[in-house]
Amino acid sequence: MALTLFIILALLLALLSVGLTLQINRLKHQLSDYQHWAESELERVSRSDAETGALKAQPFFEQLDNECRRAVREFTPLTLMKLDIQLLDSELDFSTALRQAADILGHQLSRPGDQLGRCSEQQLALLLPVTNEHAGSFAERCHQAVLAAFEPGQIQLTLGACTFQPTSALSGEMAQQLVTETLVSALETAPGTVVFHAEYSHDFNPTYA
Repeated sequence: MALTLFIILALLLALLSVGLTLQINRLKHQLSDYQHWAESELERVSRSDAETGALKAQPFFEQLDNECRRAVREFTPLTLMKLDIQLLDSELDFSTALRQAADILGHQLSRPGDQLGRCSEQQLALLLPVTNEHAGSFAERCHQAVLAAFEPGQIQLTLGACTFQPTSALSGEMAQQLVTETLVSALETAPGTVVFHAEYSHDFNPTYA
């Protein structure tokens, strides 16, 4: 009788152990699924790009829209720049190079209104409110600062930039289109250089000389 009871208890304990193990594994899978979902959701709602720390494309261009409206309202020009990064050295990791470029450009921005954004897989953008045609020299400095961080022949950096006066035609869409056209033209005709266009005015004081 005692042996029978022992065998029954042993079987019950084994079944209970199996049941608990299955329950624990099920909970682990649920927790893992929830963790993946939570990480994906945080990435989705975050305004910053996880790889570079720059603003994601959508919030960056929303900020561009806001700054264009403010430029017209306060009668101040602004500058938009796009930097295209292409690897020439196959041994160089693109994510590392992009992150390094973003860090360097971020340190170049010193004013609260300046913004760095990631507008595509291989392009970063800079938004500089209250600037004028002298921002071209700043574009050159940014280009040289990033180039200096790499060995010659490792990467190709092409920068397109435009300074816009606060006319009634100024909008985020228009600014983005013109800078994109400037960058595309630079990539076709002068890759690896800075191409800067400005609407000139003598009525504004320079902030980047």
